[in-house]
Amino acid sequence: MNLGGVLHARRVWTGDGRSGESIWWDKGVIQGVGTRLQVERAAPSSLPRRVLAGALVTPGLVDGHTHFGMWALNRRRVHLAGCRTRREAVTRVATGVEEGGWILGQGWDANGWRERPERGVLDVVHPGPVFLESLDVHAAWVNSAALQIAGIRRDTPDPYGGIIVRDGSGEPTGLLLERAVELILPHLPVPPRSRLLHAIREAQTLAHQFGVTGIHDVEGMEALEALEALKDQGELRLRVLFHPPVAELPRLIDLKWKSGEGDAWITKGGVKLFLDGSLGSRTAWMLQPFEGTRERGMPITALAVAREAIQSAAAAGISSTVHAIGDAAVRRCLDLLEEAPRVGIPHRIEHFQTVHADDLARAGQAGIPVSMQPAHLLTDIPLVDRHLGVRGFGAFNFKSIAAAGNIIVFGSDVPVASLDPREGIRAALDRDAADGSVRGWRRNERITLGHALTAYTRAPAYAGGVLHRRGTLAAGMDADLAVWEGTEAAEQAGEGAGAAFAAGKCVLTVVAGEVVYAG
Repeated sequence: MNLGGVLHARRVWTGDGRSGESIWWDKGVIQGVGTRLQVERAAPSSLPRRVLAGALVTPGLVDGHTHFGMWALNRRRVHLAGCRTRREAVTRVATGVEEGGWILGQGWDANGWRERPERGVLDVVHPGPVFLESLDVHAAWVNSAALQIAGIRRDTPDPYGGIIVRDGSGEPTGLLLERAVELILPHLPVPPRSRLLHAIREAQTLAHQFGVTGIHDVEGMEALEALEALKDQGELRLRVLFHPPVAELPRLIDLKWKSGEGDAWITKGGVKLFLDGSLGSRTAWMLQPFEGTRERGMPITALAVAREAIQSAAAAGISSTVHAIGDAAVRRCLDLLEEAPRVGIPHRIEHFQTVHADDLARAGQAGIPVSMQPAHLLTDIPLVDRHLGVRGFGAFNFKSIAAAGNIIVFGSDVPVASLDPREGIRAALDRDAADGSVRGWRRNERITLGHALTAYTRAPAYAGGVLHRRGTLAAGMDADLAVWEGTEAAEQAGEGAGAAFAAGKCVLTVVAGEVVYAG
């Protein structure tokens, strides 16, 4: 296997303020960046050469928030994203293929539907159990068979941080919010290891086609076990920072798990816990009620429980990765993480979607990176306007957050949004609604391509404790890089820069010096 090479391009964006037009690497490590003449003089003639005269070279992009195994499996299940009506969603469910006796699907978004999700319409198309996760993965739509299997009846109490939606007579409708979804999860079929491994292999191939060389993965231990199996087989070609659920904390402490430890492929991250829900499900926890209501969303984890988990984890050398979307949840998260002892890698806040002005600089001052998903903006613009009104100035305010000194890590939250980072870059640079209904939404919060690329490269490396090895293109750094064509217009800050980058494509991806994709 050849882990060296020379690449001549139009521009090498190093991520550390320097630039060049050529780069070379050997044995998986970058040896130099400079002019074509400088690189040719330094690089051995035995190394293979590539000339991509019009291309932009960047560090490999890292998706800072994925549910990679879930996405890999869901690609073979019922796809409900984009369904504009309940009927359209039900029609897709009717053609679904059973998995362990269940019909499984993901991606429905009822915010624009005239009819709400309910169990009866699913009962008509499938007599067996049906489980359909929402687009934001904070709600589930199930049928009567699934409710019966889980023992959810009219007298079943709502769990803390969850709601069993009921009709006028008190019967469960089949819609479950937040922690109520967990009543179903133990009954879902567990895919065989072989299927998960195959799905992740396929998903890894797609990631490379998008210029993605690493992920920060947030999911159950079965996904970690699958990733480790691929690594042991020599097939893992993504750098992984893995964040297990907080429910695993006692086991992790027994195993002496330490955040930041690992090897070249898998690094141990922090335990993931939730403080609130999502804007789409109106379960994000807000300081003030949603527009026209008395509702403020809900906390998902009690204060004492969250504090105990964060402090216990830190005492064992484990960082915390905390979900907070509403401004009340963000404030509580900051309170909890500011007082938590520092460990091997930084504590971090996931989503940081709606932030009160008084809290804007706190994360940066405490060295806490904020992990945001710009592609969510593409679909959430109408939700922010509808539910938050003028208070929505604090939502997706990337430029203000960065200007306040915060380190922003960009990701997709796949399968909630596409793994393709071009979608996130388009959203962050242009701030246009996905359907074209809104252009330049709160345009003063636009950022440049350089800022967006930093959020996909240098910032994830900081959050993962590997800034000394990855995130920039310089001598001594790991040879993880992506090569893009058709992006010249995007490099000129201005109207439509994001769309211009999205119109380009990745033509070469290198991980640890190995060409893993050439298109």
